[in-house]
Amino acid sequence: MAAKWICPECEEEAINTPPTKATPQLRAEGLPEWSHRDGEPLCPVMSSSGYVPADPVSQ
Repeated sequence: MAAKWICPECEEEAINTPPTKATPQLRAEGLPEWSHRDGEPLCPVMSSSGYVPADPVSQ
């Protein structure tokens, strides 16, 4: 059985597709590889350079 990937912040399913609903800043920085099923980027998390979309985790 294949692993299911989720957003670690909201625990919704994550898909290996760039988000279709992204802010201009996120587009300028480069779209992430993962998104929620509705096309939104994964939930934001704090990094050393500010907020970035979370990395998915295997469930």
